[in-house]
Amino acid sequence: MVDLHNDFLTKLNRENIDLYLKNNNKYLDCLMCPIFTTELKNDEKTIKNAKKIINKYNFCHICIEDAGFLSNFEFLIDVKPTYISLTWNNKNKFASGAYSKGGLSYQGKKLIKFCEKNHILIDVAHLNYQSFFDVMEIIEKPVICSHTGFCDIVNDKRNITKSQIKDIIDVNGIIGLYFVGKYITKGVASSNDIAKNIDYFAQNFGINNLAIGSDFYGTDDLPCDVKNYNDIANIHFALRQMGYINDDISKIFSENYKHFYQFLILTN
Repeated sequence: MVDLHNDFLTKLNRENIDLYLKNNNKYLDCLMCPIFTTELKNDEKTIKNAKKIINKYNFCHICIEDAGFLSNFEFLIDVKPTYISLTWNNKNKFASGAYSKGGLSYQGKKLIKFCEKNHILIDVAHLNYQSFFDVMEIIEKPVICSHTGFCDIVNDKRNITKSQIKDIIDVNGIIGLYFVGKYITKGVASSNDIAKNIDYFAQNFGINNLAIGSDFYGTDDLPCDVKNYNDIANIHFALRQMGYINDDISKIFSENYKHFYQFLILTN
């Protein structure tokens, strides 16, 4: 499978990172590995060290969650993250997050242009509505929304609306569904709720722009029967019970991102 967002790099020490990747290699074709900088000190050193650790795993790709630490954009050329999010839930010098007010700043616009020029994806997860739409007005390339849910399922500022989904699809972007219980259902979450969120997206927008961004290690609020990659089979089973065929499931859990990546190569 492909996972667009797993926070293990921020939570585990080096020895456990190696063990984790060796144990999960059999499940993963591609794993986006963000460094969550909001709570870090020595951000640049931590990011460089993390990249060294995962370089030997060809399915792993370094990413950055919250650009707020950046003082020199050239650092991104050295690290070459697959994607970078402008902020987390808070406001910083680039943009405003889901639970803050304000929009994209002048510095944020400069960062977006720099990233697009250097083939670094902009991750619009965690942006508030104003910052999101400010970004969508100026971007010239596809965006990624690495881990989110849907406001029609759970109306929370951390999730995205139909209008936002349409805007992402309109620029050939891709959206990762996360497994955070409180954002995917109003009760105790299970694999059935993840399947229901997938079905909501498929019924309203088709399946071609949907992927998975689990948010493993980014939350303690995981569904009761989806705690790790071995449990992904429970989501597959729930989808089959709803009538989804294996080809559709494969698209959501793997092939959609691969096609997205190929599109980026062709258009860059």
